[in-house]
Amino acid sequence: MDRHTHTTLDGTSPLAKTSLVSITLPNTDPATAANYGIIFIATRPCFLKAVSEVHTTAGSSTPTLQIERLQGTQAPDAGTILLKTAFNLAATANTVQRGALIPLPTGLKLGDRLCLKDIGTLTAIAGLTVTLEIQFI
Repeated sequence: MDRHTHTTLDGTSPLAKTSLVSITLPNTDPATAANYGIIFIATRPCFLKAVSEVHTTAGSSTPTLQIERLQGTQAPDAGTILLKTAFNLAATANTVQRGALIPLPTGLKLGDRLCLKDIGTLTAIAGLTVTLEIQFI
């Protein structure tokens, strides 16, 4: 029997393992900028397939949240933005937002990191959860 492989349009195997990773900043932790940062380290090549966000208390000003890829020695706020539009943390509480991703042509490489990047004034935001869908190659 000849060996063969199957791939999808983005170059991944249709049988690749998909994992969900959820990060929660409980209670009033999301109102403090120091609580945001690196949330995922790629231990092997993978693709970020989807991102969702929900919060239990909306921010009282104009806070937003981006997902950022960091490579090499890049520090938070110096990486590549991955959402076409940042999550609105002043949006209606308890409403799941789904992010529209800017596709990375090469996906995530070994050692790449994903980071929560807060933008604006975080006053009043509470109970933040972000879920990542990661597809391993």
